[in-house]
Amino acid sequence: MPAISRSACGKAILLGEHAVVHAQPAIAIPLTRKRVKVSVEPQILAPTGKIRVISAVMDLNQDLDTLPENHPVFQAVLLTLAELKVLQTPSCTLNISSTLPISSGLGSSAALAVATIRALSEFLGHPLDSETVNRIAFECETYVHGKPSGIDNTVVTYEKPILFQKGKYIEFIEPGRTLFFVFADSGVRKSTRMTVASLAQQLEDNPARIQPMLEEIGQLAIQGKQALLDGNPSSLAKAINRNQEILAELDLSCPELNLLIERALKAGALAAKLTGGGKGGHMLALVEEDSLQSVLGTLQDASGGKAFSTSLDPEKKFR
Repeated sequence: MPAISRSACGKAILLGEHAVVHAQPAIAIPLTRKRVKVSVEPQILAPTGKIRVISAVMDLNQDLDTLPENHPVFQAVLLTLAELKVLQTPSCTLNISSTLPISSGLGSSAALAVATIRALSEFLGHPLDSETVNRIAFECETYVHGKPSGIDNTVVTYEKPILFQKGKYIEFIEPGRTLFFVFADSGVRKSTRMTVASLAQQLEDNPARIQPMLEEIGQLAIQGKQALLDGNPSSLAKAINRNQEILAELDLSCPELNLLIERALKAGALAAKLTGGGKGGHMLALVEEDSLQSVLGTLQDASGGKAFSTSLDPEKKFR
């Protein structure tokens, strides 16, 4: 069998994280230049069914069956084999590399799952269609995050900006003009499973306070969709900034994120907010093209060099 390599992009929640878990709309955008790559190579002399996982970026060099059950690669392999009804797995090595920051709110677990599913299914001679890949990746996400909305695996699978509402619809969005963003890493790692569970507990304990806040976040996503379609960065900025205010009220930000957001706004960003599970990970800033380098430089300094810029354009590419 020849070696097979496939990759999957990262993602960013533009509007609606956490609320999307509770059936509110959210907008996600793909980070097509930040990717996880999985290569599957045959192990000719290894015992049948032996799968080795190697990744310098994830500090892995071990057999698949020694990974935790909630690891996205472990689940992606098992679920793909089950989907294809493979009874005797050829021995192989999974080599994983990544330009996408791992465990930092940019969809690395979904990207790992999607890239693994695609590479392994093609290695086995039965490449899976996107609908099936998306379904399996969602199953993987349930093991990793507990109760995911499904937005991460969907935007990563299809690599298009989407308006997503759990159990209701997925709507692909084409922006009316090119929009520019800068991302920066807070340096704080926090489990999405934990932050999702924390907010769920808040909702259970105080629904009269929390539910209206989640519903407002959902409305901001609807407003954001129209702003994207119109190519209106001013309107989009208002939605992003208000979304961050609510997330902070829900205790989902942290001092490190707050500092990056403050620095971005002072450097000329139109808007800035956390993206992903919160309490750490990345933030994003919406910028005009003429202020992009100023904001990027400021966030590079503030994050210790862990910032990058991206653009979302009308040709449905997110770079």
